[in-house]
Amino acid sequence: MKKTITFLLLVFTIVSHSQSIDYKSATTLKGSNYYEIVNQVREELGAYNKNASKTEIKKHKQFERWAYFWKDRVDVDGNFPNAFTGWYNSGIIDAKGRVNQNLNASKLNNTNSKTSNSGQSWSNIGPQEVPDANGYPNNPQLGRLTNFLRYEHATDANQNVLFVSAPVGGVWKSTNNGTTWTPKLDFLAGIGVTDIKSSSTDINNPGIIYISTGDYDAKHINSIGVYKSTDFGETYQPTDLTFSLEDKEITSNLIVIDANTVIVGTNKYIKKTTNGGTTWTNVFAHNYDDAVLGKFHRNGNNIMCSDSWGGLFFSSNNGTTWSTLISEGNDTARHAITTDETGVFYVQNDNGQVSTYNPAAATPALANLGVLATGYSTQGSYNQCLAVKNGLIVSGVVDGINSDDSGNTWYVTLNNSWSDNTSEGSYGHADIHEIGTLDSGYSFWNVNDGGLNFVTYSNIADEKPTVEYKSNGVIVTQLYSVAITPETSTDNIIMGNQDNDGYSLEMVGGTPTWVTAGAGDGTCTAIDYSNPQIRYLGAQNGALTRADNGFLGDVWGTSLTTPTAGAPFVWTLKMHSTIPTTLYGGFADVYKSTNKGDTWSNLNSGAGKIEYIETFGDNLFVIGETAVKKSSNDGASWSSVNQPEASAKMNSISLDQNNTNTLYATVNGYIDGSKVFKSIDGGSNWTNISDGLPNIITKQVVLKQNQGQEILFLGTELGVYFKTGTDNWAKLGEGLPNVVVNDIEINYTQDKLVVGTYGRGLWEISVSNNTLGVDEVQVSTVDAPSVYPNPVNEGVLNIKINNSSNHFNYKMYNVIGGLVKNGKLNSGVNTLDVSNVATGIYVVRMTDGNTVSTQKIIIK
Repeated sequence: MKKTITFLLLVFTIVSHSQSIDYKSATTLKGSNYYEIVNQVREELGAYNKNASKTEIKKHKQFERWAYFWKDRVDVDGNFPNAFTGWYNSGIIDAKGRVNQNLNASKLNNTNSKTSNSGQSWSNIGPQEVPDANGYPNNPQLGRLTNFLRYEHATDANQNVLFVSAPVGGVWKSTNNGTTWTPKLDFLAGIGVTDIKSSSTDINNPGIIYISTGDYDAKHINSIGVYKSTDFGETYQPTDLTFSLEDKEITSNLIVIDANTVIVGTNKYIKKTTNGGTTWTNVFAHNYDDAVLGKFHRNGNNIMCSDSWGGLFFSSNNGTTWSTLISEGNDTARHAITTDETGVFYVQNDNGQVSTYNPAAATPALANLGVLATGYSTQGSYNQCLAVKNGLIVSGVVDGINSDDSGNTWYVTLNNSWSDNTSEGSYGHADIHEIGTLDSGYSFWNVNDGGLNFVTYSNIADEKPTVEYKSNGVIVTQLYSVAITPETSTDNIIMGNQDNDGYSLEMVGGTPTWVTAGAGDGTCTAIDYSNPQIRYLGAQNGALTRADNGFLGDVWGTSLTTPTAGAPFVWTLKMHSTIPTTLYGGFADVYKSTNKGDTWSNLNSGAGKIEYIETFGDNLFVIGETAVKKSSNDGASWSSVNQPEASAKMNSISLDQNNTNTLYATVNGYIDGSKVFKSIDGGSNWTNISDGLPNIITKQVVLKQNQGQEILFLGTELGVYFKTGTDNWAKLGEGLPNVVVNDIEINYTQDKLVVGTYGRGLWEISVSNNTLGVDEVQVSTVDAPSVYPNPVNEGVLNIKINNSSNHFNYKMYNVIGGLVKNGKLNSGVNTLDVSNVATGIYVVRMTDGNTVSTQKIIIK
């Protein structure tokens, strides 16, 4: 079958055989169009069915994750940019893909930032370890890893040094055999690492460590080349193999022969260096520009390589020259490759057929071994690996399968759907990306979408191996959404994660503890701010569960019936700012529920499939696939909002609830100088307020409500920015890894900003006004209003103005900034009726126009 590289033939291939081509590689092909590819693949895959087979569900998931990654990056016409455009525009990498050597993890933050100058730092708030399983037998873990490296201590295994690499999250190191871990590449955390290998495994002479960047398996992220470390993995510098923005390259796993000799695959070439990466030579050129060469396996001087179109290539001289074993396979997907103790190569194609190749034979040839592996699903080579030891063949795909009789019989031994001891095999997280042998006996390691496992079979016939999770502390969780309740120090958070369900922070025996909440892909979240035990977790394509007494002891909650038909894969859920029983869901249109999600009614906005919702009070704004709409009467009627930028599409919106004609919006794509806009007429006209921002992807803008001046926060593909008043945007705080920020929440009762990142978990920072450099004069102790009783038990709040000459305006708002009461305060005692205000913690902000007093109250 001749390989096609034109877009028209690509589309034809998608329609006729969607899973036989790699839509992920379309980003590298001239003329590829995001919207056409999305429409064609969705049509071929058909409607999502949560009751379908694991293989069919995984096809949907892999494609929709790819589509979500690119949605905000493509331009309004659907043209693909380079995935590293923002990194270059922000000065982190140069035009050749080299990291700016003057930058490091601390210097990447804008030194002009007021918050940076005040010494404020971001803190990771968890979970740092795998949440309590909460009764979930195949519970989620911390996140996907791509490869593993170990240095063995001579006498004490507890002093082994381990490294793991992540597709988003960088490189992590442990000096105590996985008990604790430390990130080593946070300034490049958003640039994936496909592989990590070294020239030595001697812990006392660790040699040179090489990493291959990007995300070879999922291809969400391209490669900026091969980097190396000369200080035992503490820091990394580029070799001469780096790529410009136009290259849109992929690099595969590595073969490290010695400190100076390294082999790697790219889209078209196998490249080799013999001088530590100073120069690289093309030792093999493929017929096609997007062959995506790799993965490799080496035994002695023999190396075998596959490509993404079923080809196999072999070298008997450490990669100096290559021969073709298979030019292009019928199944047009790569092979997994390994060798046994005798040097015989084993390869497994995308259909599950294992073959052997013995280089020592008189006439070496590929020979089929056994039968097609049952239960074999690579999801288009997203997960595909192989290991052989003493006659045991272990194959990693969606599940881990093995054979102890030369491939004639196959068993599931690592089961991602494991339920109890009557299930096949032992629990192993889904989607295994790499496997390798460990020590004596049948011991292996593997990395998967949940982390790193050590797996030990007691004997060749063991079908329930011992599985030890080794990457507790490797915080690479990919968040879609986060929701909060009043207290940051107690049971206050629920988060939804790609592939790893949801994590809910709840009180367990008086201690805040992360527990598992089941979802699949946790796509959206909400917490009732008047009763934090009521929590919501959305799953893909509009599925939703509610826990009425927290998820602790109720891992799946109550499944709600939602209008899932036509819902986006990653959908949005929003709670009314002052009526927590009212929810808004982004489905094929925006729907409303007034009974905590039990029933829903279509608000008929006419905006198309909903991508974003913002609401305060009865003001409702939605961004749909076809239009942006607003309503001032809770969806009873709608009017249009103009797009801020003709060459881009709005992807988030925020409003001032005290003046709903004041709006803020972000747009997608890379249009220099067009990132954030402001409207003072309800969205008819917009003013560009992007000064100070590099040309990077913006994800979400949020206004800090009820303040004396304009305070804005902005989540981007490279951290968080903020802006006060007429100042330009500046980077917020220090210590946040360079990763995409998908969701921002302001905790008003704690004055903290909580952000969910894609690949480095959950973070928070203080955003009190004095921290942000906002000048506010506090009311003197003598003149400060007296607020009592506190807590409020009888529905009456008193505020006493002590100075008879002072008159104050007040605003009372909840943890999410929802305004519940406001008005004027006269001298003397002012009595406020709060009997209709929901239970919770509130902030009362009082100002006489010159000075400010802010106080917290509790209403019971």
